[in-house]
Amino acid sequence: MTRQQQWERLQEEVDFDVAILGGGVNGACLYDTLCRHRYKVLLIEHGDFASGSSQSSGMMVWGGLLYLKNFDFSTVLQLSRDRDRMIAQKAGWMKPTMMRLISSAKDRRAAWWLYSGLWFYWLMGLGRRHRPYIEAAFPEMAMLRPGVAQKSLCYEEAFLNESDARFVFRWIAAQRAPGQIALNYCRTRGSYAAKEKRWYLELTDALSASTHKIRAAMVVNCAGVWTDRVNAEFGIDSPFRHVLSKGVYLGLPRSGEHHSSLFFELNDQDDVITHVPWGPIALWGPTETPVQSIEEGFSTTREDIDFLLEQYALRYREPIGIGDVVSVRCGIRPLVVDKSYTLDCYPLDLSRRQEIVQHHDKPWISCYGGKLTGCMHMAEMALQRIKRLVAPTGEARNGVPDGEMHVRQTRFPCIDQQVVSPAWSVEHEQCCTLEDYLRRRTNIAQWTACGGLGKNDVYARILRDIALEIAGGEAQRAARLFDDYRKKMMNSLSPLFTESKLPETVSRHIQ
Repeated sequence: MTRQQQWERLQEEVDFDVAILGGGVNGACLYDTLCRHRYKVLLIEHGDFASGSSQSSGMMVWGGLLYLKNFDFSTVLQLSRDRDRMIAQKAGWMKPTMMRLISSAKDRRAAWWLYSGLWFYWLMGLGRRHRPYIEAAFPEMAMLRPGVAQKSLCYEEAFLNESDARFVFRWIAAQRAPGQIALNYCRTRGSYAAKEKRWYLELTDALSASTHKIRAAMVVNCAGVWTDRVNAEFGIDSPFRHVLSKGVYLGLPRSGEHHSSLFFELNDQDDVITHVPWGPIALWGPTETPVQSIEEGFSTTREDIDFLLEQYALRYREPIGIGDVVSVRCGIRPLVVDKSYTLDCYPLDLSRRQEIVQHHDKPWISCYGGKLTGCMHMAEMALQRIKRLVAPTGEARNGVPDGEMHVRQTRFPCIDQQVVSPAWSVEHEQCCTLEDYLRRRTNIAQWTACGGLGKNDVYARILRDIALEIAGGEAQRAARLFDDYRKKMMNSLSPLFTESKLPETVSRHIQ
């Protein structure tokens, strides 16, 4: 179903049981959950689906090992249950993966203390994953500097098969019954009518400026890091708020010896830094930096990049320079605190809990916190609140959802895996821009230098052709799509460069 067809359905479908604000992982998973329970649901995303923090994670489905250091046992127990349930129910979306915690401790007691912690972590997961074990020699050791690794402590988590952005979209694409609509690039405003017990929302298509008015019995705020802003816009108060932590990953050339996900201790911060293979690159990071604003949190600085490269140089034999960086992922962790919270501490010391808040006199729910691993649990908590106030009025699903149809695929130079074709993405995945396609519907922008433009714009012609497909053959619109995307890439990747022009920064591995 095309994006235009989704909007046209609003001509007839005006009344909804629930309107969800936010098309990130929490909003998408809740949308799927409510649809399966036969609710009439409208999902509203201000930008593209998964265009916030949900496109910049480490893509691991894990039980929260690091939170043991703060004795946050309840969070670890819940995340471990969520991880194992998701692996069981969504086996085609992810795969169990062994992680290597690299121990540099020469003190046998320190090493065994870490190993004991992994066994405790395994027991908290009720032994559902592979048992921890020690390997003194492993293929990636040849990449490391002498003395960095005494041994590796291995344990099992899971890693997404495609990407976090496609993980989000799969929840949305699974539902296409009457009364179930998901809209990207949609602005909304509205108010609550107490007498009618309905929210009246005005929707504006950000691309065409067309407007529609709808009614909803309940609104759920799943806006992620924008949750507090959305609440303020609609006059909603809450006992919680978010504090923000920026996380930056670098996409680096992947060595042929690199097969396992490596975790290294950051001793000065009691944290870890990871090196995770992903297609033709490997993700190195993340940083953990408190930020005061959303805008600051989505902006990569030269300091972020220098810190990660310095940490890499401490551990690996082969030097990596700033010119070797293939891509950058920058996202924000929304951390839940009480509204009166004023302390200043390292973000990892804050609980990764999730909170569902129902407004005291309006049918409005706010979702705070959240991780890829916990999205199903968050959706179920919201569902229980919704059931108390709103009964489903939708129909059973009919037809074949877009997510279950045969996907037309194509190839992009220097990428071994096939990717979804631009035409299919426009027709079935509401792809509207080059960034939608290159960054979120595919991994091209993450696996190829300069956001897919390549060395000296070597792939510019291919991107122009893709833009023409997205624009439906309209040459002027295609030219705007390409120019807008290229300008955005130059601005967003500017911390990598010391000169105004794009240098030769494609990785040696991908060339």
